[in-house]
Amino acid sequence: MDKGTIIYIGGFELPDKNAAAHRVIANGKLLRDIGYNVHFMGISNERIYSNKTFYGFNSSALKYPNSIISWFEYITTFKDYIKLIESYSNVHSIICYNLPSGSLYRLLKYCEKKEIKIFSDCTEWYIAPKTGNFLARTVKSWDIKLRMNNLHIKLDGVIAISSYLDTYYSNQGVQTLQIPPLIDKEDSKWPTSILQKNNTTVNLIYSGSPFALTKGSEVKDRLDLIIDGLYLISKTFTDFKLTILGIDLRGFLLVFPDYKDKLLSLGELIDWKGRLPHNEALDLLKKSDYSIFLRDTNLVTTAGFPTKFVEALSCGIPVLTNRNSNLADYLIEGKNGFWIETNSEETIYKSLLEVLKINREDLNDLKKDLLKSKTFDYKNYLMDFKEFLR
Repeated sequence: MDKGTIIYIGGFELPDKNAAAHRVIANGKLLRDIGYNVHFMGISNERIYSNKTFYGFNSSALKYPNSIISWFEYITTFKDYIKLIESYSNVHSIICYNLPSGSLYRLLKYCEKKEIKIFSDCTEWYIAPKTGNFLARTVKSWDIKLRMNNLHIKLDGVIAISSYLDTYYSNQGVQTLQIPPLIDKEDSKWPTSILQKNNTTVNLIYSGSPFALTKGSEVKDRLDLIIDGLYLISKTFTDFKLTILGIDLRGFLLVFPDYKDKLLSLGELIDWKGRLPHNEALDLLKKSDYSIFLRDTNLVTTAGFPTKFVEALSCGIPVLTNRNSNLADYLIEGKNGFWIETNSEETIYKSLLEVLKINREDLNDLKKDLLKSKTFDYKNYLMDFKEFLR
């Protein structure tokens, strides 16, 4: 039964260029299963973008803002969205994925006038950068405050990626739905069996963008702490390898120049792969023993939820991490991951070493059991989303 069209708008690059794309595609499949037609309008780096179809969804895109002028234009974009909305005669609602406040405000007023529901898919609460162009930083700061504190509470509801965002908005009387990053368990990219290993080398993998490649940038993932722990371990135990995706050695040293000697000492125990296509990153993840990431506790990490956690578990790979976001709702010690204590280099060293020395047979059994889990399959949330949109 066709319940109408939902227009999904935001800074995602379909089909798989960023974490946002993976989230909205899974949500789109969910919406389609409960009876809605979904049209995505994201962004693209292509010089000329023509409408495309991904996973059976119609998709259009705005040009990726690659200059200050184009960025200012993007955060106030309105006409392109209205043109798309008015091309459909049966629009049920608009879902705005972290949409800038200028565009969001104008869409809100339009939807109120046309009696169309408008929701936010809220997955972040970023802090304005401290470096770079002063005007851009000022606008970014006001954009975040206006969107998060004022506009979201006026919408018909907020789809929150974390318990922090869910609680924040529900306490203000906003209708909320907490949805972590989801996957389609039936998609062929997710494995149905694990790669059986008999060798003793423990393969760790980190995948992500830990920070912007400028000095003084905000650090999201504490790759430096992982290196600290492995450096101490390498003095007595070297039967491990860390593969790093998303950043190369040069980029890391740009932000952490003092780590040159440690990295020279670790040598080939760390393999820097840089940025890779998503399918290649998944292939390397499937061949690993553990996915690892560490984060400080702050507004950014508490409000967000790591997609890399979901992808690892969906590949049957246990996760090594510290307590951040609401991961404690999902990570079961010894079943799908292990907590790494980050109080000091010594606690990182001890908790990491304990995991690295787990018996290979026990690790293979853990991975086989983990692969059976459907915790993040979008089908688990069909009824919740159905009620939310009613």
